[in-house]
Parts: sequence; structure tokens; C-alpha cells
Amino acid sequence: MPVSRGDSVPFTHPDIQAIVGRLETAADALAQQGGTLAWGVFRRGETAIAANGDVPYRIASMTKSFTAAAIGLLAADGLDLDSPLDRIIPELAGTSIADRTCRQALTMGTGFTKDDPWADRVEAMTRTELIDYVKRGAIPIAPADTGYEYSNLGYALLGLVTESVTGKSFIEFVTAEVLHPIGLSRTGFDVADFPDLMSGIRIDRNGEGHPAELTGPGVFSPIGGVISTVNDIGTWMNAHMDALEHLDAYAPGALPRILTDNQQSHRLVEVQRSEHHAESVNYGFGLQPRLDSRFGRVVCHSGGYPGYGSHMRWFPEMGLSIVVFGNTTYYPAESTVRDAIDAGWAAATGDPGLRLTRTSTSVPAPHHQVAPAQSATVLRAANLVIEFEESVAEELFTINMDLDEPRAERRERFDAWRDELQLTQPFTADDVTMTTPLKGTVTVPDSRSGDETDSADTTATITVSLDHLGEVQTISLSS
Repeated sequence: MPVSRGDSVPFTHPDIQAIVGRLETAADALAQQGGTLAWGVFRRGETAIAANGDVPYRIASMTKSFTAAAIGLLAADGLDLDSPLDRIIPELAGTSIADRTCRQALTMGTGFTKDDPWADRVEAMTRTELIDYVKRGAIPIAPADTGYEYSNLGYALLGLVTESVTGKSFIEFVTAEVLHPIGLSRTGFDVADFPDLMSGIRIDRNGEGHPAELTGPGVFSPIGGVISTVNDIGTWMNAHMDALEHLDAYAPGALPRILTDNQQSHRLVEVQRSEHHAESVNYGFGLQPRLDSRFGRVVCHSGGYPGYGSHMRWFPEMGLSIVVFGNTTYYPAESTVRDAIDAGWAAATGDPGLRLTRTSTSVPAPHHQVAPAQSATVLRAANLVIEFEESVAEELFTINMDLDEPRAERRERFDAWRDELQLTQPFTADDVTMTTPLKGTVTVPDSRSGDETDSADTTATITVSLDHLGEVQTISLSS
């Protein structure tokens, strides 16, 4: 007698009602901020439980799973994933990314740094503009294949690979060869095709909501340009579980086999632990495969964009999948799903009040040496908190900075933080610690307390991250 995958392995099936309850609580919390949560819980063979299941949202970096599927189709048709990018895109010859490969881009192994704030604002960039940008001297922070560095730049170049190989636009190819065969009728790339798109919201430091600006399709669409619904993503997740379950039924070049390949672990990211579980976190092709001691195999991916946050996660051994969309900037959808799953597991084990406290150990990675210009930029950016100079901001800021936070609001936030910490003197080079060639931190002793014992153990930090050209893409304050 045949058995289901869930019946054949000794993993704990989480309590569905506890999951739903936690998602409903998260929806209420977002509503208090003026936002709207869409979510779906899918069990194979059962009716889905969903809220706002047919409302389109931007799904941001969950898009990478579609980009990886497109590249998989090209590989099945002869594309060499280990060929240097400049052999496929000749215009890249002589650039710092020319010798990187599709495989390294797929697995976040190019050595180019995390670039979400900048990349999220340049979706409509053209092919020529991207090539010119890279030719200006894009800076890797590490050699290829020496660690995990989440970078959108590689996925944008995978879009150019698609166009170079097929002679079609990336969006045209993905729509015809991936979206339509799976039956995703409410999934696409152009906001003009979705008049009912859920509006995105930027929440300022005072808790006020503002409409988030929409971007149009372009060369960075492969990193996060997809618009979709909870129900369509439910179909997408189910297609991945089908592919795993019926592997032998598909030819090697068929889309389901490619979806199977994309769910394999290629690069270890970190190991998470709590008193009650252990979980490896890896990167595959456009997906994040995990192994959880409670549930077995887990596959997921998050997305964050101006005005949106998303997360999809499925459990092949359980026949279970969950997706969450929020419509505030970088809504923490991954932690929302994680907390719901933890609640479902705790309820299933008879201890519904249990909360898991995680620690994580990331895989160490070597970095290139820091250039003096990079540390100098971090110092100048940090000193904007002490005294904001418009001319310095104009010189240092990337395109995203004023879009992410209007300059007047940024100055107000900087002033309030500086005054709270009673900071008056500019920072010096000795105050800067570079964690990578494109990221540095200034640590500030806390002078707010008159108790020297307390203040000695309390610090505030300014963290500055730079884009691939060494320009400022974030200035984050922590206290």
C-alpha cells in the first residue's frame, strides 16, 4: 500500500490551526500600521487556507526562483554554467566580473557584496546602463567561490545571459517558458498589467505611512521584479514538491526536473540552533534549501522591496507550504513565517507556550583587503551623523538613499540620535572598523548614563554599507 512522504519519515507535523492563528495575529499587527497581510497555508490534497489570496503583491527576491528556472532551461539546452560570463556577454570583457560564471551567480558565490538597497531602486536600468556601470569598476569583496555573499548583481547579469542566449527579452522568455507552463495566470513583471496591485507603504520614523514608489521592468527585473498572488505562489511551491516526488517521471531537460535541481544545496550559509532544534541554511539555485531536525527538508526564499516584503517556504516531507506577503518596506515576512511554524511545532509537541531562541554560526569567508578610499568613505558617511553636509551627501549617496528616506527625514533622525548620545566630536579613522571592503562600523561609547559601570558595557554603532562602486547605499544607526 503506498504511503505519503509525511507518513514515511519520523518528523513532527506542525499544528495547522496554531500556524493560522499566528498568521492572523501578524495580520492584525500589520493592519495597525496601515498595512495589509496576504498569506496562504497549503496542505497537499486539502483545501487551502488563505487571506487575500488573489490580491497581487510585489514578491521581490522570491523572483530569483523564476530566474534560476529560466537558466536551468538554458543549461538543459546546452548553456555551460561554468563558462565565464564574458564568453556569453562579450561586453563584460575586461571587467571585474568577467571571469565569474552563471553557477557562481546562481549560488551567490561571485564575491560581489549585498546590494539590496541600491539594486531595489534600479530595476528599470537598461542593458547598456548596467554594462557601463560594471565597467566603471565594480568592486568584489572576495574571490569567487570562497564564501556566500548575497548579491543581486549576479542575478541581473543572468537576465542578460538569458537575452544573449535566446535572442528574446528575459521577461518574454520567463513568461513563455516558466510562468505559462506552470499555469501562473496572475504572475508577471509589469505593474501596468496589475491595476489591483496592493499598494506599497513606506513607514517613516514617526510611524506615518507614505506611498512607496513603483519601479518599471528593466535589466534588474530578474532580481525581484515579479508580481504575483498568494494562490499563484501556492501553485509554484506545489510544482516544486511535485518535482521532488515524481522525479523519475520527467526527462532531464523538463521544467520539473529543473525545479528539482534548483532545490539542491550548493553553498552553506549558516547553521542555526535552539535548545530544541538544529537547522542548516544553504543556497541552491534561486532558492534556500535547509535541513531542519524537526521537519526534514525545507526550501524557502524571502523578498524585500520598497513597499513590500515576502517569504515562501515548503516542507516536502510534510506536503506543507506557506507564503506571506506584507505591503510595508522590507516587511519581515520570513520571521512571520518562522514564528508561525515554531508555534505550530510547539502546539504539536504539547507545549504551545514554548518559544525558540535561536543562535547562528555563519560560514567564515575571506575578504579582499580594504582600500583607503573605501574606509575614508565610511568615515565621511558616519560623520554626516555629527554634522550633515549637503555637499558630502551629494557626493557620496547612491540613487537609493533619498528615495529610501527623504533627506529632511534622514537629517531629523541623525540629529535625534546624535543628541540622545550627546555626540559633539567628529569620528576619526581610528573609530572605523571595516568588516568587508564595502562595509564599516563606527562604535560609539554610550554617554547617556551617569553610571560609568552601565555606560561602559553599552555601545551604539553607525554601520555604513557601500555599493559596488564604493558609494554609500545605507547608513544604519543602532543604540
